[in-house]
Amino acid sequence: MFNSSTSTGLPRAGQPGRNWWRRLFPRTESDNFVFGITAWRMGETVLFIALALLLSRYLAPADMFGIQAQFPWLWIVPAILAMRYGSGIGVVSVLLLLASWFSLSRYAGAAVPALQGSTFPQEYFLGGLVLTLLCGQFSEVWNVRGRRVRAINAYLDERLSTLTKNHFLLRLSHQRLEQDLLSKPLTLRESLERMRALTIGQQIGPDNPLPAAEAFLQILMQSCQLETASVHACGRSKKIAPEATAALGESSELAADDPLLVYCLEEEKLAHLQSASLRHPHHGQSRYMICAPLKNFDDVVFGVLLVEKIPFVALTDDTLQLLSVLIDYYADGIEMSRTSYEIVQEFPGCPPELATDMVRLQRLKANTDIDSALVALVFGASGTGSDMYEQIKRLKRAADAAWAYTDKDRNVLITLLPLAGAAAVEGYLMRVESVMQAQFGSKFLSNYAQVHTAHMGKETPAQMLAGLVKRCAV
Repeated sequence: MFNSSTSTGLPRAGQPGRNWWRRLFPRTESDNFVFGITAWRMGETVLFIALALLLSRYLAPADMFGIQAQFPWLWIVPAILAMRYGSGIGVVSVLLLLASWFSLSRYAGAAVPALQGSTFPQEYFLGGLVLTLLCGQFSEVWNVRGRRVRAINAYLDERLSTLTKNHFLLRLSHQRLEQDLLSKPLTLRESLERMRALTIGQQIGPDNPLPAAEAFLQILMQSCQLETASVHACGRSKKIAPEATAALGESSELAADDPLLVYCLEEEKLAHLQSASLRHPHHGQSRYMICAPLKNFDDVVFGVLLVEKIPFVALTDDTLQLLSVLIDYYADGIEMSRTSYEIVQEFPGCPPELATDMVRLQRLKANTDIDSALVALVFGASGTGSDMYEQIKRLKRAADAAWAYTDKDRNVLITLLPLAGAAAVEGYLMRVESVMQAQFGSKFLSNYAQVHTAHMGKETPAQMLAGLVKRCAV
């Protein structure tokens, strides 16, 4: 709380006398007593008054104070001091002149005969005092205004400096975003969405060992900046087909004895030049920069991706992880029909894309530890709950898969959130809550719906979905 006795330097309502006095005599630096500064100013005042009296005594011995002169030049010194230091120092200088006059007229009459026995010049000193006070008041008013202007300019300079730095950082961030957009035009979520649409309904067959391979390479090119790459089918004995199923750029013939490719097939994992350096001292002779196997759920290699050219700046850990995720997503998608059949058989109403994505994301969690989650919202079958249920069904994002069904007297909406951890689930619920409040006023979602969540873990997708459906039925 603010203390009522604290001075803010601003006019206060209900105190007209104080406002008038503060307007007449504004607060200045002279109001704050600092011993060193005050002593220095007093010393200057005494020195200048003494020098002025000595000069006047030298120039006009008969009238050193200039009482009879047409203009009292001696008062220039107190006026200048008052304009420099304020009214306080001006009054001190007037007092010094007054004390000098009394001292010289009474005790130094022989030295200054003109002052001996003369009467006190009241109008002379009164006029000088008024002149000094006016100069001091003028100085104080404009010093206050000058300090305020300087303080405002200092603040504005600081703000301008901060704004300039922020603008510079914003420009750098904008350039970085442009570079990222040019180098990676697709986000991970968009890439997975396109990959899911690509692999739905695709199955491996004798005449089609790698379905939609051309489109698969196009997505990899846009997401990972591949320049020259090819996809080859691979048998169970890890014998690679010499002809590429799909190629990107001007790819060469297959080099089956390439050390990086041999290392990739031996370890059955993605390999690049640095990863193979410990076991293959001649890895520098490899024609490929990246080799990645395509494995099904039984860890059987049925294809291999060979990358011959990729920009050096793109060969980073993030790119390799993204490449691994997309390859697993593609391999899972074309191997999903048999595995997702278990979920669809147990829950006939479950959409095939939800079952497919659950199996795919479960493997993604096991291989790369990327979280995904299921969120179930259970509403009543009538009234506001039913309206909220219909409204939330329209909030599904393109990358999400949802299953809406009715169980007795309740409506259930199960949404699969790919690549979503605990924080993303909370964000989804907050987004739904905000939309519901905007649509239905001050009504809260928690009053009309039960929320159940499940995260990808060690359970199979069928077990995970069955447990969530059971919790929704309680």
